[in-house]
Amino acid sequence: MTFIAQRFARAVHDHLVLSLVNLPEHPVIMGIFGAPGEGKTFQLRTVLDDANVHVLSINAADFESDRAGVPGKHLLASYVSAARAIEGKRPSCLVIDDVDTTAGEWENNTGTVNHQQVLAQLMHLADRPCDVESIGRIARVPIFVTGNDFGKLYPPLRRPGRMTALHWAPSAEERRAVITTVLMGLAGDDVVANLLASYPRHPVSFFAELRSHLTTIGAAQVIERLSQNLPLIAGEADLYRPHVEAAVRGRLDPLLVEQTAAALHEQHQAAGRAYLAPAYLTPSPEQVDE
Repeated sequence: MTFIAQRFARAVHDHLVLSLVNLPEHPVIMGIFGAPGEGKTFQLRTVLDDANVHVLSINAADFESDRAGVPGKHLLASYVSAARAIEGKRPSCLVIDDVDTTAGEWENNTGTVNHQQVLAQLMHLADRPCDVESIGRIARVPIFVTGNDFGKLYPPLRRPGRMTALHWAPSAEERRAVITTVLMGLAGDDVVANLLASYPRHPVSFFAELRSHLTTIGAAQVIERLSQNLPLIAGEADLYRPHVEAAVRGRLDPLLVEQTAAALHEQHQAAGRAYLAPAYLTPSPEQVDE
């Protein structure tokens, strides 16, 4: 079971429909921004997958090349490929992950040719999504970009009319629902409530990592047995994953869950992640609700 916040899914569906029907006043780009680890990319991919939308993906690494102009051409080629799929009656979209890391405006940004051309290409698509030079008229493609810092984007690109933005900060109730789902089968509602009270500023990814640790503990014997014959399980994930999952079915001792969470928290601190706190820790649920 996967929990997807309804307001998140609704925003994605709205952008898909309004883009595919080519509503002129609706921006072709939707930016989804917010603190790291709160499930932006996971929810986006899940919503698109559930809607049977064909996704063409571009990540930050695709915007880097030792050959000038290649990233911009790759961006355009991906857009055109998605447009052709739409013209063939296959719902499609373009997803650009972590757009602020490479196409963003940073203090030490050198303003490379690739950086400038990617921005220019995005500006062109935002202004004339159905008109590509040397190709002509094509179908309009919904574009989704994700990132952590909306303010790092080129201001003319993020202005109203070119981009619609969803600033994703889950409410206390949304966080509770997501984390309850993440820990489903391992921890009851009362344990989840205690964890939320103990770690109100940790992102959802912390609790996903907690589930991984709890799975490792609960399935220790199965993992040890399978580790003795790795060639047996390589390439057979669907066959052997149920063995691990079956070993951790049923709720674990609440004390074990809370001790594991405390140990994981300490590991984060010991790993020197404190310097990431401003970006990686979210407001408390009480602050979000205010």
